Amino acid sequence: MMRRIIGRVVCVVVACGFAASAFAGIEPGLYGLQSWGDNGVYKIDESTGEATLISTLPYNTFCVGISFMNGVLYASDIDPVNPDILHYGWIDVPTGEYTGIHNQDGNLNWHGLASSDALGLTWAIDQAGMWLKSTDADGVITVIGHAGIDGRGMAYDDTHGILYATDWGGGLYTLDISTAAATFIGNMGVNVDMAGLAYDEVTQTLYLNDFWGGEGNLYTVDVDTAEITLVGPNGYDMIDGLAWIPEPASLSLLAIGGLFLLRRR
Repeated sequence: MMRRIIGRVVCVVVACGFAASAFAGIEPGLYGLQSWGDNGVYKIDESTGEATLISTLPYNTFCVGISFMNGVLYASDIDPVNPDILHYGWIDVPTGEYTGIHNQDGNLNWHGLASSDALGLTWAIDQAGMWLKSTDADGVITVIGHAGIDGRGMAYDDTHGILYATDWGGGLYTLDISTAAATFIGNMGVNVDMAGLAYDEVTQTLYLNDFWGGEGNLYTVDVDTAEITLVGPNGYDMIDGLAWIPEPASLSLLAIGGLFLLRRR
């Protein structure tokens, strides 16, 4: 067992080295992906909410989710073929180039996306059946269980091993990554039909970016009560994919945290 644990953590540390090289010149911080508009990748100022366009995808995007894991920015609900075949893959941030991995298990919508550097997994909830599913580094999909919520926004706290998700009505939940059981935290008081979540493990801050009523806004979220605090408007509409890209050095800390979580399991 210990040999398997050490092997998994070594993989994380190697991936951290990849992150440093793959994202050389990319400023750490909060990033967003736009739906239905110009298909833009944006850098979002976490102190003001203002969004700055970085690159543009050559494909349509629909109610997207994004998440950063071990040097790669993953995305869901990208349409490289036609509106009936939405895809999961990864994005090159500076250029907007997209590389598809799978067709989301045949589901049209994986609105939210979350990931764990320590576990090497991304999670999404399909909108058709509300099933929580994971994808590993090889693109293999695993159905975990019925979540009962739609996961419009999702984020994972690698430090504490907590998966957060929202539902359409504005509720904030935690999800058990082994069973998919959802635990209600509270209502955020905003409509999150088009929204993204992202978690910064260094400052332990959960961010929400939502689009409703003609504008997009960035909030911070209290993970104990679901109370939100407005940071500010984006200046662009429809940014509903949200991800935090950390300093490369901080990924090593997540590897250490992953070792603790794996040993505890």
